[in-house]
Amino acid sequence: MRIIILLLFLFSLNGCAFMVAKETAKVIDIVLEDNPNPTKKEKILKKQQSKMKSNKRKAKEFYCKKVRDPIKCDE
Repeated sequence: MRIIILLLFLFSLNGCAFMVAKETAKVIDIVLEDNPNPTKKEKILKKQQSKMKSNKRKAKEFYCKKVRDPIKCDE
């Protein structure tokens, strides 16, 4: 029963994260189209890439805590 609840919880969070990412991408596209300032564009893209790396790192840490996968968790 716990596994089912955990899986439902994880899948619902992925859906929310996808919706937030989709809306964020729309806003970034609007900002970048309206203002062709190259430094602002570069700053936004760098911040977006750093957040994506941080989220990937956190997801990997969480996965490695829960699942002892020697292939993905060894570095």
